[in-house]
Amino acid sequence: MKSLEKIKERIIAVIQKEEMKTRSEMEELSRKQHDNMGFYGIGGPYQRYEQAIGRRKDHLSELESLRKAQSSAAVLEPMRLYGYFCPSCREKVYLQERNPETVDCPICSRRIYRDGAYTEWNVQKNSRFTCLHDHGR
Repeated sequence: MKSLEKIKERIIAVIQKEEMKTRSEMEELSRKQHDNMGFYGIGGPYQRYEQAIGRRKDHLSELESLRKAQSSAAVLEPMRLYGYFCPSCREKVYLQERNPETVDCPICSRRIYRDGAYTEWNVQKNSRFTCLHDHGR
């Protein structure tokens, strides 16, 4: 198993390689744009090069955001959802509060009881991991 630091280094290296490639493409497009401007003016080819350069700039900003997200990823506090089961509706309802033993079903208004299971979410930016615990805590 590889350490997280080595994996992070590889990800950063891939991001840097992509940034260098994108910057060189931008320089080449700018050069071609300047060369074609003398012959075609600022018509169609000039505008197409301008759009291509804009797409590369957007790509660079996305890569920078990815680099920032990579260096600051942190696991937040776990969020637990406790399950309640309604035998009439055959629906399962999840609440964040652990204290109430009984609640009213939001569909049929029948009093329902906690089923003892809870789902725990460890929340990170743009991703969630869950595991089901069947013991009633």
